[in-house]
Amino acid sequence: MSDSEANKAIVRRYFEMFNSGDLSQLADIVSEDYGDKLEGQTSGIEVVRSYLQGLKASFPDFTWTIEQIIAEGDRVAVMNRVSGTQVHDFGDIKATGNRVDFAAFQFYRIADGKLAEHWEVADFAKFQEQLTAKPAATAFKSFQNALKD
Repeated sequence: MSDSEANKAIVRRYFEMFNSGDLSQLADIVSEDYGDKLEGQTSGIEVVRSYLQGLKASFPDFTWTIEQIIAEGDRVAVMNRVSGTQVHDFGDIKATGNRVDFAAFQFYRIADGKLAEHWEVADFAKFQEQLTAKPAATAFKSFQNALKD
């Protein structure tokens, strides 16, 4: 198996682990000093463990579905769908029972056979809109609407 294929397999294993809700293999997949570059996140495996447990607690059926995966060198890029139903509070958002479904793009760096760093761009505006059932008045939507006039 090539390095690129092995790196993609690590990311697939991470997604499968999260989807199953069984984080017992997290230390086999994620480095101790895992650097999650999401807004507000700090580094470390226990930070990511807490984050993943929190997501599954709020959205027990949360799944990450890989739509495309590309690897080169020590980097793996993933385009995926994120979906689930909010049955418990998520931060300060009370449980809504709403289903969410949105696109996300992750970029991982692999080191020594484990996930070492993670960057993500996701449609968090759509996620928020689906939870609150209020259309988000984003700058981009306003711009699109102005073009139609």
